[in-house]
Amino acid sequence: MNKYKVSIIVPVYNVEKYLKQCMESLVNQTLQEIEIITVNDGSPDNSIEILERYAKKYPDKVKVFSTENRGVSHARNYGLDRASGDYVMFVDSDDYIELDMAKKLYRKAIKDYNDLVMCARYNVYEVEGKKEPRRKVLKIFSMNQNFKMSERKFELAHASPFPWDKLYKRSLLEGIRFPEGIRFEDLVVAFEAVTRAESIGVVHEPLYNYRKTTQGGFLNSFSEATKDIVTAFGLLFDFMKEHDLFDTFKEELEYICTRHFFYRYESFYADEKKGQLQLKIDIINETQDFLEKEIPGWQDNQYLKYCSGAAIKKHLKYYVDRNKTIRYITFRDRVPGFVLRIAQKLRKLKTKLNGKWRKFRRSRNKKALIKKKLKKLPFLKLFHMPIDVKYTKYYEELSVNDKDILFESKHGEDLAGNIFNMIYETGRDKYKDYRVFLVLKKELNETYRTLLNNYGIRHVRFIELHSNEYLKAIATAKYLVTDTSLPPYFIKKPEQVYLNTWHGTPLKAMGRAVPDREYGLGNVQRNFNIADYLLYQNDFSKDVFLNDYMLDKIYEGKVLLSGYPRNSAFYRTDRRDIIRKECKIEDKQVIVYMPTWRGLLHKKQNKEQVARIYSYLARIDYKLQENQILYVKLHPFVKSEINYDDFIHIRQFPSEYETYDFLNASDLLITDYSSIMFDYAVSKKKMILFTYDREEYLKDRGIYISLDEMDLPKVDTVEELMDEINKEIKEDCEYPLFFERFCSYDSEDTARNVCDTVFLQEECGLKTIEYKKVKKPNVLVHVKALKDTEEDNSFIHKMNGMNLEKRNYFIHFKANGMKKTSSLLSLFNKDIGYLPMQPGKNYRLSEYIAFTLTFKYGIENGFTKRKIQSLALRELRKHFGDTNFEYVINYSGMDLMLLHILDQIQGKKIYCFNNFTIAQYNKSKKYRKDIQYALRHLDNYDLVVLPDSMKNMKEVHELNKKTKVRMVESLPIDIDKVIKLLNNETLDETLVKEVE
Repeated sequence: MNKYKVSIIVPVYNVEKYLKQCMESLVNQTLQEIEIITVNDGSPDNSIEILERYAKKYPDKVKVFSTENRGVSHARNYGLDRASGDYVMFVDSDDYIELDMAKKLYRKAIKDYNDLVMCARYNVYEVEGKKEPRRKVLKIFSMNQNFKMSERKFELAHASPFPWDKLYKRSLLEGIRFPEGIRFEDLVVAFEAVTRAESIGVVHEPLYNYRKTTQGGFLNSFSEATKDIVTAFGLLFDFMKEHDLFDTFKEELEYICTRHFFYRYESFYADEKKGQLQLKIDIINETQDFLEKEIPGWQDNQYLKYCSGAAIKKHLKYYVDRNKTIRYITFRDRVPGFVLRIAQKLRKLKTKLNGKWRKFRRSRNKKALIKKKLKKLPFLKLFHMPIDVKYTKYYEELSVNDKDILFESKHGEDLAGNIFNMIYETGRDKYKDYRVFLVLKKELNETYRTLLNNYGIRHVRFIELHSNEYLKAIATAKYLVTDTSLPPYFIKKPEQVYLNTWHGTPLKAMGRAVPDREYGLGNVQRNFNIADYLLYQNDFSKDVFLNDYMLDKIYEGKVLLSGYPRNSAFYRTDRRDIIRKECKIEDKQVIVYMPTWRGLLHKKQNKEQVARIYSYLARIDYKLQENQILYVKLHPFVKSEINYDDFIHIRQFPSEYETYDFLNASDLLITDYSSIMFDYAVSKKKMILFTYDREEYLKDRGIYISLDEMDLPKVDTVEELMDEINKEIKEDCEYPLFFERFCSYDSEDTARNVCDTVFLQEECGLKTIEYKKVKKPNVLVHVKALKDTEEDNSFIHKMNGMNLEKRNYFIHFKANGMKKTSSLLSLFNKDIGYLPMQPGKNYRLSEYIAFTLTFKYGIENGFTKRKIQSLALRELRKHFGDTNFEYVINYSGMDLMLLHILDQIQGKKIYCFNNFTIAQYNKSKKYRKDIQYALRHLDNYDLVVLPDSMKNMKEVHELNKKTKVRMVESLPIDIDKVIKLLNNETLDETLVKEVE
């Protein structure tokens, strides 16, 4: 057996100030079986005396060699030739390492059979006047474990170019040498080693302390020797070509090379570097010559565009063009430093003033003060530029880009299966001319960038939810895809194509079927109604959504019965084997537990839920066998509360894999009331419903399908669960009734076919149902919020008594007004639909001014009328899309803006002055003005219904004289008979009387 597990090679030159700290960190390593090979590279100071003292004190560990001064590369090669350990580390003598670095990296390598292990580091800065230096953690990019670089190529673009934050299997370095006589020798060896390694491990702890000095350094120094960077990359590229690796890593090597060259350019700007313009130009020319010769077309590198640091991105517009680079560097070199600093200070001052101005605008006290002085003028709201106002500007002014595709999953909080798999398919060549955007909350960018990179997806551009870029994108993208809904302020342009995939086959109640939440379906319902395509996994889902969101009578678009794009993952058998190998679970029965969320969202219930889940997991862990492993995926509200280190056979669901991709690698699923069951059935693998709280959970929750209807095994205790897990599993667990009902449309090509059908208008054989307007007329009845009064109950009763065979009726109301009385909506006949109206208006600034002038100050002129009409037309399109109604009955009467919105509908219109009281008219100036305004703007209504108390009003008679509007008195009205009157049909009995 080898005496040494790890050989640590330390080149030493002129570092007596730091050498003791370095050596102390090495001789005190917690891993005992190490040798420390120090190579004194002809150092002129007292370094050799320090080394000899340590060799004398630790003769079994420290070995000292001396050579003439030939540079760090020679010293490292010299030490490597004399190393006898199974593994090798390099440590620079002015740095130091954590005492457990060797042990942690070695254990990781041995445990997972890695031949190279990387770790994070500290950057150490000496602070003047302080004894202790400041340390900053530099995290390691990689989220993968035990991978081969060719299978995770994006990792190379982010790998450290240094040799000292890695542990190498000594055999890995055979044939690899540090180039001597040049700078930048580190990167040659580092990248050669990581591309040759068969298995790379990662330790995320910072274990290496890299000393940064204030004078000189990697980024802020250059000289004639800087040109060695070209030589170094020439050697690296030659190695890659010789070992047939260049084509494999071409894009990554291209990025690494350009990034390192541009780092050199960034070092040109310091004041002390002025006056060396010719050297700078020489470096630019030599590096650009190399790029043009070795990697033509490098300017289009995706990593360069999206992964570069802030400094390089700032100057990238210059660096991609040799002439621009030279002109810019020349300008920076010739302009005095103080001028540039003044300009920089002015920019900072401008930014600061803008920040103060934004802060001032957001200050409640300041706003209150200004409003008070200006008599609370509402125009002050304009300074806030609400998000819907900004969006409307882009909506009106920007045109649609035919090659833009925008994806949004769960309002930017996720990258769920349907969206992920469709994005994956847009990476094919036929989409190379398209721009693909993904909407995410900013804090999730790093997480999902890593996930996408794991799958080689690098063509996606991230957009922050509700940012200006987002507002522009949803206003201009030709194709829009979401699995939930787009914001309430979104308006679909006629030339845009909108696909809504939703995010699961429904088990729990949806839409109008949710008790006490009937009023809250408005924006989701609106999104479904304006979508060009609705995608469902099965006929069951189609029927649920069209019925319970009341779309069956008004939706005009296409329904794709295609299965779900995410379920294409279950057909990729090669991925199953790859994942199991990467996770070292080839010989395991892999079980996944994915329960649904329970309870309300406050801490006490979280604790109760965690305690219950933990108890079950502990008992399951005890009963699992050595060849079984259970992965658990919990709701985000509780997943972080479980400590998986407490278990032997249970692990947290891995975040580095897309959910359905990893599910494909499993053998069995445990769930309960989650819709995941409808997807997993596609795999034809065994499922178990662990419904330990069935009676408790279902007591107050509506579900569409009884669990007893499903031909799936159901268990209530851990003992029953383990018995079911350990039953002999047949090769196919089809659950024929369940599969036929819910999974019969799913296929290997669903994701691909959906993309090509929607984005390319190709015929892919998907079952498509085109919905067109039904022959029966649609009647929209707008009402004020209903209350539990005799009058409103009478209205509901009358509506239910209508002849529903002849017309389709839809109740329209403001959603917020029905929060407290939502259950009244459930009293309507199921054949009567309702359309809640979401709050908010999509103003342009000029329209807001017109709105305020009109409805607050009573000012009307040509400008205000034009702007009110343009606002009304836009609001109509936002709320109803292309839906038309043959009849509109404005039954509540006193929402003046709504009067104009409904006025834009092409059908016949009836206006009702419901709940009018002469007493309030005489008493309230505002009420009186509103009534008079309404009477002045009824020109486009076909029939006005008013109470007897209004018939003698002067405004009524003036309206009757100057318009062709028919005015009748009959309140409360019988809607069916008023429509007959409007159509000049014969009435059985006269319930209305013409106003003379």
